[in-house]
Amino acid sequence: MIFSHRQFNEIMSSYEETRRKNRALSDERKREVYGRIPALKEIDAQIADTGAEAAIQSITEGRSTETSLKRIDELSAKKASLMKAAGYDPSYLQPVYDCPDCKDTGFVNGTRCHCLKQKIIDVMYRQSDIYPKLREENFDTFSYEYFSGDTLIQMKKIRTLAEDFVDSFAKNYVNMLFYGNVGSGKTFITNCIAERLIDEGYSVIYLTALRLFELLNGHVFRRNGQTFDEDAYNSLFDCSLLIIDDLGTEVMNSATVTAAELFQILNERDNARKPTIISSNLSLEQLKDNYSERSFSRILGSYELIRFTGEDIRLMKRRQA
Repeated sequence: MIFSHRQFNEIMSSYEETRRKNRALSDERKREVYGRIPALKEIDAQIADTGAEAAIQSITEGRSTETSLKRIDELSAKKASLMKAAGYDPSYLQPVYDCPDCKDTGFVNGTRCHCLKQKIIDVMYRQSDIYPKLREENFDTFSYEYFSGDTLIQMKKIRTLAEDFVDSFAKNYVNMLFYGNVGSGKTFITNCIAERLIDEGYSVIYLTALRLFELLNGHVFRRNGQTFDEDAYNSLFDCSLLIIDDLGTEVMNSATVTAAELFQILNERDNARKPTIISSNLSLEQLKDNYSERSFSRILGSYELIRFTGEDIRLMKRRQA
């Protein structure tokens, strides 16, 4: 999950290309409309001249610009009327942006725009093994083929719960702990949630517990001048949704320190009301044994607990192959 300066520069170059593309589209629209409504070119020139005069007067003479602003409003209303009469929406000649919030710069008031954060997340996904899985494991490919009886009823409820989580993501704050049998669908469900939220523009970080603890170890134990990816670490606190898969499979070297680091992240995300989803093949009793009582209590106290009881789907598929 390393994000390099080269990759960041490539993203910023893509913003420059987007601005160039949208300027060309705006110019093309302007030529089109001017060709059909020649009077608009003169009106736009008058608006520009009036605005420039008002700015100069305000700066050099401190004079009121109310007359100029009124004139601009009149010209703008005339322009809108002519465009509507010709079948155009007045916004057709407004500047074109892929992201109106940052105007395709990647920054809003000096801070990274949500679109830039998502581009960084997407790069991190593409260089990990999770990205292709999201194309294969999502709500559209979800199947009940390998479920029956009580397990089928349970999985239908879990799918509904997952879809409700996505649909109400912007309004409701919910953390979830998926636990239970190996291969029973926990990772598939988390991938469904991740894919849908990423498509909706949210920043989602997905990490296996192994990779997460490698990152936390790098933060805690910086030895021999080793470099550390602060952006990757900070994203654990800042992303819209953090998904930790297979908690309990991590190597437990220096576990006390790194586990404390993990639950600091969970605590701060909880305080900031930023959702987290954790999946584990361990039972609640095993999780309690692996982690401190205080840490375990935090999971139980602020997470919705969803137990998966089905058989190992991967083994079932192999039997049928």
